[in-house]
Amino acid sequence: MARTLPRKEEGRSQAAVALGVFLAAAVGFVVYEVLPFYYYYYDLKSHMQRAIASAAVETDEEIRRSLMAVVKRHGIVCGERDLQVARTGDAIKISLQYKEPLTLPLFQRDVSLHDFEFNAEAEGRIR
Repeated sequence: MARTLPRKEEGRSQAAVALGVFLAAAVGFVVYEVLPFYYYYYDLKSHMQRAIASAAVETDEEIRRSLMAVVKRHGIVCGERDLQVARTGDAIKISLQYKEPLTLPLFQRDVSLHDFEFNAEAEGRIR
């Protein structure tokens, strides 16, 4: 025999379902928006490691130019001189500090929710 809930409890369960749907949508939105930030970060670090492997035959400007192409392709906003290439002896360090804003489009304007700060860097020996 099926038991029915009183109207008051029925309303509470509908509110709980609505809240659950809202929270699931909010979490889904954040994951969908933030996941590319981390993909771009690790891809940039990978390109930095590869640039170190060719540092013996490339100048700092050539390395900076090739890495800035990756930065632009990923839509990372930074100045060209923000990408640091430093050589000391037979070692090289490449680094870039940047922010990725998480925004929510509301009423034809973007509302900033959070800025994710990244520090992509790689270092190694010049061979």
